[in-house]
Amino acid sequence: MRDVIWTTVNALGLPSAEDRAEASANWGNRTANDRYQTTWPCLNAIELAQPPDLAPSPAKLTVTAWNIERCKWVEPSAELIRRVSADVVLATEVDLGMARSGQRHTTRDLAEALGFGFGFGVEFVELGLGDANETVECAGQTNLHGLHGNAILSRYPLRDVALIPLDAGGYWFVQAPKNDGQYRVGGRMAIAARIDTGNGPLVLCAVHYESESDAAGRAAQTETMLKTLDALYGSGSAIIGGDLNTKGFLEAGMTGGQTLADPYKVEPSFRHFENHGFDWRASNTGEVTTRLQPTNPPDWPLKTIDWLFMRGVAAADPFVTPALSKSGEYLSDHELIGATIRP
Repeated sequence: MRDVIWTTVNALGLPSAEDRAEASANWGNRTANDRYQTTWPCLNAIELAQPPDLAPSPAKLTVTAWNIERCKWVEPSAELIRRVSADVVLATEVDLGMARSGQRHTTRDLAEALGFGFGFGVEFVELGLGDANETVECAGQTNLHGLHGNAILSRYPLRDVALIPLDAGGYWFVQAPKNDGQYRVGGRMAIAARIDTGNGPLVLCAVHYESESDAAGRAAQTETMLKTLDALYGSGSAIIGGDLNTKGFLEAGMTGGQTLADPYKVEPSFRHFENHGFDWRASNTGEVTTRLQPTNPPDWPLKTIDWLFMRGVAAADPFVTPALSKSGEYLSDHELIGATIRP
């Protein structure tokens, strides 16, 4: 397992084109992957920017989680976040210097559009242009930096920010899980931080589980994350949100109500959440949380894989908001989920 990362910087050190070309040439070599994970600055620091204006400590806030699918459309995505009056966004799949997302630092640009601060951690350095569709769409282009990761965007200052690895890394470097051109240095991770509320500190955590894992693998990632969170921050109030890739519910044919009431047999990760004091029933609707990509066939299966988990706070009014712009244009293959929280 990789070490927890506490180092914060104003701007991440970026791998050069030569670094990434060398990694591409060494693809499949575990020793090379481990060397890159240890030595590349972008994989060993968190980019942190505080909000430009100090907001008073909240007595109530709207917390959202959103897999933004690379955040290819920053301004419409910011408009959607404003539309649901979000105070915190636990964001997954955000890019920095990728051709598919216009080479933008999508987390920084999104935070600036919202007037928020952010903490951004790198999950992968992408050595290609993306998945099969993105590789075709971006043919002839190159990535400026190739970073892809998770972030917390917040109206309130973030402190004690940490990057929590969920695995040893290298899975997408030593093999090709999807055989779709996604060659990557790095591994799955969560990013966590504290904010101050009217009732004391609240831990926030954005997480993205391995898409090619099974239920047992997701349970193992959950236990790793929760044990580390408790070791770092204690067992007080906390909110975890993100893309857990809980595909087992669809495979078992479970309804939304069943996923809320009795998820344990199909997704044992929920037992770990419960054992660590987390609940999900008041902060999720049970509805599907994915939507069709423009390239998907109409019968593409939709899943319930994005979740919010709460400990030590009161949650109400959970929602799933379509990932569409104000004019109805597609923004992500995941809907934006959220709930009202009273710390």
